[in-house]
Amino acid sequence: MSEQSFVGVDAGGTRTRLVLADHQGGLHASVEGGPGDYQRLGAAGVGALITELLQRLQPELVPTVLCAGVAGAGRAPEQQALCGELESRQVAAQILVVSDARAALEGAHGGMAGLVCIAGTGSMVLGRNAAGEEARAGGWGPVLGDQGSAYALVLEGVRRALQAEDGSGEATSLQRDLLEALELGNWTDIVAAVYGSGLSRARLAEACPAIFAAARRGDRVAADIIDAAAYALGAQVGAVARRLRLTAPVAVACTGGVFAEIEILRGPLTRGAGGVALALRPPRLPGCLGALLLAMGEGTVNVPESVISNWIMP
Repeated sequence: MSEQSFVGVDAGGTRTRLVLADHQGGLHASVEGGPGDYQRLGAAGVGALITELLQRLQPELVPTVLCAGVAGAGRAPEQQALCGELESRQVAAQILVVSDARAALEGAHGGMAGLVCIAGTGSMVLGRNAAGEEARAGGWGPVLGDQGSAYALVLEGVRRALQAEDGSGEATSLQRDLLEALELGNWTDIVAAVYGSGLSRARLAEACPAIFAAARRGDRVAADIIDAAAYALGAQVGAVARRLRLTAPVAVACTGGVFAEIEILRGPLTRGAGGVALALRPPRLPGCLGALLLAMGEGTVNVPESVISNWIMP
């Protein structure tokens, strides 16, 4: 490999991936490890994880530039703290820390302008225009936001099931389906499970397929929950597109587990955009390759389109 080398890191809530490239954009190696969420591990924990994975990737490697896209590190203080931690570990000659959403955006459109709509355990919309201006909507976490996320869908499903149990809401198959999906004996168990932390945010999100399955069987409550969630995501997409003055149809890369049901979501999401024409598509590249593009850009290396179009994870 050439003297210059670049590493992209995608540290997410479920796994962390690193990829190594040379100055011409040739991909040489990749490695995968456990979750890298900053809010769970802190700067020291994420720093230790990246250091370990770098050693597994290639011992003694000190890349020219390392860019880490990190879940839970969307604010400047968090990024600065992690950057300082990585610098103290001397993991690279130059270090850039961004949010995992920013790395996802770069990968989603191969470095070009567009939007990424993320709906997994959490949710947010991030976009960039041709002038390099960025805007976001959502991403405020499970208490303040995360509309359209798997967690939010299931939480609303639980609320509607409890209302049905009380007799104050419409009967729904979610009364049975979510009990099974969450492995609860009866609904009186939900209070201790949720407030006693037996049912974590991630565990609740895992039950999301039950909402979509009920909707496909014709359950009106489940269908309403999905429609409202997708509409809310669409409203965020439309807001970001308008703020960035993007030309229609706006390219929107949809990523995250919820978008496994893109055909159910497409209609209400498009309506929620408020007249902004959308072109929904899967991401072009994964987040780790988006982080790699950012690393190479920081090192003033322009990766030709002919190279990017042939990238396959090693």
